[in-house]
Amino acid sequence: MVQIYLNIDGRLTAISDMIRGDVIADIGSDHAYLPIWLYLNNKIKKAYAVDISENCVNRIKNHLKKYKISENDIIPVLSDGFLDFKQKYDLSELTDIIIAGMGGKSISKIIESINIPTDIKNINFILQPSRKDEYLREFLYKNQFDILSEIITEENKYLYCIINAKYTGEVYNPKMIEIIAGKNIKHQGYINHIIKRLDCLIQDLDQTANKKYHIKTEFGYYDDIKNILSELKKL
Repeated sequence: MVQIYLNIDGRLTAISDMIRGDVIADIGSDHAYLPIWLYLNNKIKKAYAVDISENCVNRIKNHLKKYKISENDIIPVLSDGFLDFKQKYDLSELTDIIIAGMGGKSISKIIESINIPTDIKNINFILQPSRKDEYLREFLYKNQFDILSEIITEENKYLYCIINAKYTGEVYNPKMIEIIAGKNIKHQGYINHIIKRLDCLIQDLDQTANKKYHIKTEFGYYDDIKNILSELKKL
């Protein structure tokens, strides 16, 4: 009998709660703590622990030995996202894809490298961007994903947004505030963090004097940002 000494933090626990099936791919797995914990607790039957770093893949293999887990059950994969993975393994086997701890742009590029929608129409996506949350949301909506839910976890004064999404093939045109602040997020700390970012952007634009009305930012023009701030402060 294996004694389970491995614990996962609140962020990984929240991610694990969004898993819908029993065959996962953990992209950017690093130490593979999440797949190992899921497997030891009988929450999944199989996992692919994928990482771009050879050192990380070697660490994964060592951790599997430590917990007496076969590499047939948790498979270490050296791959840049799905680029090499797709050459060796069948994406249709996967029930869930987890991509956590990367920027929103990086996560979007990884998903973009998959054949949308052929390879992913039945896959549950669990995504945790470390920054550029709004970029990832916009990418998902543009590529006909539905954001099923979002939650915010807080650890060591850091806020983590976790997005549960699935490809639907349906077009949805979100409001700007849905892209920036997420779907039904009521976490005041997260909202305040966004307000602070936009306030800083307004201050920078104010320094350009009359030019500020003609400069387009990633959040729109000056008046757009002001309107978004007004909406955020009502949440």
